[in-house]
Amino acid sequence: MTTKTNKPNLSAELGKEIAKFSKNKVNQDKQTTKVIDLFTASGFISTDLISNTTKGSTATEEQFAWCKQMIMNGFPAGVKELCDMSAKAAGDKQIQGYGRVYWSKQPNSIVSALSKQLKRREEIDAEIESGKQGADNRTRSQELIAKGELTGLINRLQKAETFQTTMDLDTMISQLQAMVKSIG
Repeated sequence: MTTKTNKPNLSAELGKEIAKFSKNKVNQDKQTTKVIDLFTASGFISTDLISNTTKGSTATEEQFAWCKQMIMNGFPAGVKELCDMSAKAAGDKQIQGYGRVYWSKQPNSIVSALSKQLKRREEIDAEIESGKQGADNRTRSQELIAKGELTGLINRLQKAETFQTTMDLDTMISQLQAMVKSIG
């Protein structure tokens, strides 16, 4: 039996970019931990980072706008002006290779990512407090991860306009919900 292999070019340029990516990823992880620590110390909870117009949010309009503005303050020069333009006026103008649509979506996307990270921190803290995990733990338990994945799957199935399966979709969803309930 012959195994086919791929032989990509292991160039110095690629190696340099991988090393740069790695360094940036580690720094980003450190920065995420720092900002989540600061959110927690400031009294924020994950639902404070959900739009005040959305069900389940505990944010005020002022809080949510402030968070989005702080995110935009970290963007390159000219992004605010680009986002303030109409789509027609912005045309195909780009900043650092991205256009108006990309930059306009980033504040909400980043706030959402921060909300998810804060929610994970809350889940970990709750498990530590309940004695399910040790005080030095930085990861969620397998049960919490499984519950989150199953809940995400249920949400995706509920939103799907079409989904090919030999099983009744409502039955599948109810059985997945029962699985979520059964996890400690």
